[in-house]
Parts: sequence; structure tokens; C-alpha cells
Amino acid sequence: MTIPNPPYKGISDPPDDVAGATWLNVRGRPIFGVWRSPQAAGRPALVFLHDGLGSVGTMRQFPEQTGAEMDLPAFVFDRLGYGRSDQEEEFPTDFMGDAADFLEDVLAAAGIDDCCLIGHSDGGTVALLHGARYRSRVRAIVTVAAHVRRDELTYGQILRHKEMYREGEIPDWMTRFHGERAAHLLKCWTEVWQNTLYDSWDISDEIAAIKVPLMSLQGSEDAYGLPSQLDSIGTAVAHARTEMIKGLGHFPQLEDPPQIISRIKDFLEPYCR
Repeated sequence: MTIPNPPYKGISDPPDDVAGATWLNVRGRPIFGVWRSPQAAGRPALVFLHDGLGSVGTMRQFPEQTGAEMDLPAFVFDRLGYGRSDQEEEFPTDFMGDAADFLEDVLAAAGIDDCCLIGHSDGGTVALLHGARYRSRVRAIVTVAAHVRRDELTYGQILRHKEMYREGEIPDWMTRFHGERAAHLLKCWTEVWQNTLYDSWDISDEIAAIKVPLMSLQGSEDAYGLPSQLDSIGTAVAHARTEMIKGLGHFPQLEDPPQIISRIKDFLEPYCR
């Protein structure tokens, strides 16, 4: 699709320099995605969902390495308001639920009818909600550091990031991956998460509807989520395989890629033959 006034101003490597880059028209809005390994007829795609301040770029080589290890197509995209995709003036109150619904249209626009979802942090929560609501395209789900209920540790981090925005302390890496929208994204994300966590947010009842195979991982040193997040997922989805990984933090897939990719491969391979 033709992108008028590209919404990725200020980001370093332009899309034309990214192998496998594609623009999707989703509900009339431009969404930037990348096939880290190409589509293959008759093979399910691995669809990667980034975290709450992440993007295609912050996933680094994790999608392509996983795709190569499993010999499967690997697709990652910037959600609305992130990276090069269309701007959000503010995040909707149920921003992860909205993203879970929007994902169905992203998959359709990308021509993905058969996939496994691999989501990190907010992206993991989006994957869980999507799996509970939509069942036609998804074979299995893997989450890393997903949140499903109010968590005082998470809430404290949100307040810390909100103070960073107030003080104008926008991390360099956010500007690198989100360009001129970095400060606006930090503002939107902290505000909506503060509202979400202020009350008694809990999606356990909804994700109990997940029928597909599910594996949820979390690092024992996760500074953004209590270990009970993993317990809550296991309680809500009785067939879920849950694993606490000793010594890793909130980004296990970047801290120890070989271990995480091995765990994902071991879990997903029986469902991807």
C-alpha cells in the first residue's frame, strides 16, 4: 500500500532497507510488518507480539532465529501507536483487548490463516486474549512474562516510567525504535496501564476459554511481574504448561535466546507438523 506522510519519522533504518518488510492496510490504517523468514505454503507461521514499549526492532533477532530453528515462517509487526505503524492519539481503556481484536484483522491482511502466537509482556497478554476470543487461525500460544491481573510490582514500574515522562527522561532506545513519537508513546502507555492496574483488573475468567495448547514462561527475576502471574495463568487455563525460568528477568528471549528458543521449539513442534 502507499503510505502518505509515513508515521515513522525519526526512526533510523527506513523500511526499504529492512528485508521482508511489508505495509498492511488494516481497517484503513497503515501497519508495518516484517517477514523475518518468508511465508511457506502449507506451513504455519510464527507470529511475534512485542511488549508494551517495544516494536519490530526491539524483538532483535529472536523471531528470525526461532523461525530458522523450527524451519517456519516468522512474522512480526508494530502494533498501532508503535514503531512505524499508524499513530494513536491516546490508548483505548481496554488497549490490550482492542489489540487482541485488531490482531484478527492484521492476520487476515497478512494472509496468515494458520499460525502460532508468541507474545512477550503486553504482547503475551494480547496473545492470551486473542486465543480466548478467536480460534480459527491459531494452533498454539506461547507467552513470555505476560500479565493477567493487578500486580503491585508492575504498578510500581508504571509509576516509575510515568515519572520518567514527566521529567523528560525518554530513554534513547525508545527514540531509536519509535522516533519522534517516543515521548507520546511513553505517556499513553503509562496512563492507560495506571488506569488498568488502579482497580481490580483480572482477565483470568476470560482466558479460561482458551482451548489451544498454551505454554507460559516467566523469569524468576522479572522486575515487572510477580511470580503469581504465572500461577494465575496456570489456574485459569488448566491445560497450560507453565515454566518459571531461574535467573532470568523480564526479557528472557533476549537474555538467553538459545534456552528460550529451545523451550519454544520443544513445545510447539508437535503442533506444527
